[in-house]
Formats: sequence, C-alpha cells, structure tokens
Amino acid sequence: MDISPSKKQCAPKKRVKIHPNTVTVKYSSHYPQPGDEGYDDSPSSEDHGLFVDETPGKKLLSDGKGQARTFFGTMDARSKPPEEPKDNGVSQQLQSFADSSIFNSKMTWVALFGAAMAHGCVALITRLAADRSKVPSLELLFIRSVIQVLSIVVVYYYQEPPFGPEGYRLRLFFYGVCNVISITCAYTSFAIVPPSNGTIMWRATTTVFSAVLAFLLIDERLAYTDIATVVSSVFGLCLVMIPNIVDEDNSLLGFWKEAFGYSMTVMAGLTAALAMIIYRAIKEKVSMWTALFTFGWTGTVWGASTMFILQEPIIPLDGETWGYLIGICICSTVAFLGVYYALNKFHPALVSTVQHLEIVVAMILQLLVLRMIPSVYDVIGGSIIIFSVFLLAGYKLYWVGRGRRQDYEEILDSPIK
Repeated sequence: MDISPSKKQCAPKKRVKIHPNTVTVKYSSHYPQPGDEGYDDSPSSEDHGLFVDETPGKKLLSDGKGQARTFFGTMDARSKPPEEPKDNGVSQQLQSFADSSIFNSKMTWVALFGAAMAHGCVALITRLAADRSKVPSLELLFIRSVIQVLSIVVVYYYQEPPFGPEGYRLRLFFYGVCNVISITCAYTSFAIVPPSNGTIMWRATTTVFSAVLAFLLIDERLAYTDIATVVSSVFGLCLVMIPNIVDEDNSLLGFWKEAFGYSMTVMAGLTAALAMIIYRAIKEKVSMWTALFTFGWTGTVWGASTMFILQEPIIPLDGETWGYLIGICICSTVAFLGVYYALNKFHPALVSTVQHLEIVVAMILQLLVLRMIPSVYDVIGGSIIIFSVFLLAGYKLYWVGRGRRQDYEEILDSPIK
C-alpha cells in the first residue's frame, strides 16, 4: 500500500517562523515540505497570538505606544515622576538626637559650675570647722566618708554590684585608694602651709597631671583651644599663689617646712588626677554612684585606722560643729557627683580647669563671711581664671554646639538617611 509523503511520520524536526517583532522556534513531530499538503509559508496570526500569550513580555510587545527599542529589548521611554524619598520619621529622630545632645552638653556645664561652687563652700566650711570647732582634718574625712557610704542605697536601687563588676574591681579599689591619699595629703598640707595656697597648688597640679596622664595612659589629647584656656587658668592660679608664698617665713626651718607642705599638695594633685584617669577609663562599666560608694568605704577604713594615730579626734557636741560637718558632707557629695558626671563627657583636664572657680568662690565667701579682703594679685588672678573658664564654656557651648548642629542639618538635608 502506497503511503504518501505527507502522511509519513518523520523524525522530530524544528520549525522557525520569523515575524516582524519576534523570532519563534517551535518543535514538532512533522514538518511539511514545500509541495506537500498543508504547507503554508505565510505567517500564521494564530501562531503569532499563541506566541504572544506564551511570552512573559506580552505587555511590552503589545503596547508599542510610548516605548523605545534597544539592543537588549524594549524600555519605556516615558519619563516617570521622581519618587519622593521616604522619611519614615528619620528626620524627626535626628532632630531629637541633636536637641538631646545639645541639652546634655548644657547640663554637663551646669553640673561643673555647681561642683565648683560646692567646692568653694567646702573650703570655707572646712576652715570654719578647723578654726572654731577644732575638728581635725582626718576626722573630717572620716565623717564625710561615713555619710557617703550611704550611697549604697542608690547603688542597690540601680541593681549595680557595689564593688564593681568582675574584671574592674581591682581598678575601682585603686581608684578609691588614690582619692583617699589625695584628700589625706591635701588636708595634711593645710596644717603646714596656708590653706588657700595649699588649695591653689592642689588644683593647679591636678589640672597639669590630668592633662599629662590622660595623654600617656588613655591617649586623650587636648585641642589647641583647650590647651590655651587651661594654661591661662593655671597662670591665674599661680598669680594668686606666688605673692603669698613670697611673703611667708624665709628662715631655713620655715623653708623646709613649707617645701614639705607643698610637696604634699603636689602628691595630692597627682593622686587626684590619677583617680580621675582611672574612672575615665572604667566609666562605661562603673557608675558615679558606685565610685562614690567606693570612695566612701575606703575613706571610712582609712580614717578609722589613722585618725587616732596621726591626730587627736574630738567628739562634736554642739550644734554648730555638727552643722559644719553636715554642710561639708552635703557640699562635698554634690561637688563629687558634679565632677564625675562631667568626667563621662569631658577631658579630665577640662573638668579640673573649671574647678579653678573654687578659688574665686572661696574668695567671695571669705569676703562676705570672714571679712577677708583679697589682695590685688588675688583679684587679677581670679579675673584671669573667670575669663579662661567662661571662654572655654562659651567655646564649647557655642562653636562646638554649632558644629554639631550643622552636622545634623547636613544629615537631614542629605537624600540618604
């Protein structure tokens, strides 16, 4: 039986159709040759529609209006309106963060000035307690430390370990020892040299040593503007102190006695600066309340073990003496908290420089309470201190705050947040 060629089953063959817009390739089991029945060399609209239906880019192929053709395919030539950047509240968050940063900076300066005023009050009350009530310096340290031990309540309230977290306890203990040695050396020097000179030397050496030790131990540097204000303030301290030293006893015995007294103030300044550097290094793990408790319990132990040996303590009975003691405890605690709150933000040398205002506050209080008129050198030196400290504060609050505000504004104006 004859089998026509159109009905023969052939091996699978490939059929290619070229359309104006596309090239399709179809596989079929039978491909009619020219002259066979069913051969059609015209493009099939049905096949073309089938291709369009099966092609993922049907929308692009069917919508030729407003489209452009490229080497890789088609693209929409119509310009799309630019999408507005999504804020999602980032601008408000950045603005809130900027305002919070500036507010915290202002609060830090308020704490520093408050600490300087409290230190000035401590200097006056300590002198009154020593002159009128004859309370020894180590007994003052002991009573002050016992009151400060009560800060354990705040430490437990914030659920902090009272002796510091593991790995930081030795450094925290060393911090407490340095603070106690500093206070002891300072109070001892006040019995040898005039308390005003001893306080000035203590503050000046604390500032200098804190700048040097911060650079050597924790690699914190001062800006050139900060260095200028620190040097100016220390010069003001020297201008107040040097004339008083020149007017003192010039005998050989008096010279060595004063040399020992001022050596004690230098040691007080060195250990005070070292304590500030230690706290600056561990401030992320130890709060100022834990530091206050550490200072309290180390001072209590040291005062109880030495005041009966080195001095002759008294038992205060009158209300005036207890008023002095309570005033010293309150003012010293406020000053401590203000200083160590600022240490979380500022360089130790800057914190110590602002505390030079203690000398000016003490001068004013002595003039008002004790009727002690300051000398010309005291007035000039105090004026230099005030000018230096307020220049430093103005620079930090205005220029540095302005720079931060500009940085935040640049971030807010940036399309990428």
